[in-house]
Amino acid sequence: MPYQLKNGIFLVRCRYPGCAFATQVSTEQKIMAMTEQDVEREAKNLARDIAMTKHDAVFGTRHTLRNPEVRRVSGTYQLIGQPEGSAETQSLGVFFRDFDKGDVILQEGDEATTLCEVIRGSAFADRNKAHRYGLGDCFGASALLANHNRTCNVIAGANGTRIAFYNLIALSKKNPKKASRLFQAVMDDTLRVIQDLEGSLEHTHQEIEAQAVRG
Repeated sequence: MPYQLKNGIFLVRCRYPGCAFATQVSTEQKIMAMTEQDVEREAKNLARDIAMTKHDAVFGTRHTLRNPEVRRVSGTYQLIGQPEGSAETQSLGVFFRDFDKGDVILQEGDEATTLCEVIRGSAFADRNKAHRYGLGDCFGASALLANHNRTCNVIAGANGTRIAFYNLIALSKKNPKKASRLFQAVMDDTLRVIQDLEGSLEHTHQEIEAQAVRG
């Protein structure tokens, strides 16, 4: 999921000896990238280019703005699609997204970095539609494994479904009790999925044996 910089303001200062040029630049353009670092780099380049025009209009006959100091003084990074007002929650190890019925919450093959909790609505794994996640249920156990990818698609089961995405490492530093509860909940879910699969395999085995007897 890509990030964007919201309300970004940068201080650009000329490093030329004795130059007094310093200006604040607002990056009102929408800058989006897959990581916060990529957004920061693009935003700084934009701020530098804007400042260069201002600098050279005054000091251009003496020197150009080369290798200036560019520092972000305000602005927050926000995941695209994240509801307004929830940017601060990322520092607490959680962000929220809303989905309509049929939307893909987790995509099979994507990198698994977060655990999920249903805050509103419902969800289900496309490989086991009978296994529903309701209010307070957790999923996304693959995030507990290093360098692991999502093993299946998880789909929103109702309009207005809200999902909390937790970074367990960040959350454990801010709220260890919550992190422990999520860990236990997602492990319980994993055991239920395994039990469902075992039951399905047993049923399939019985069906095969019955067909062999009839045949």
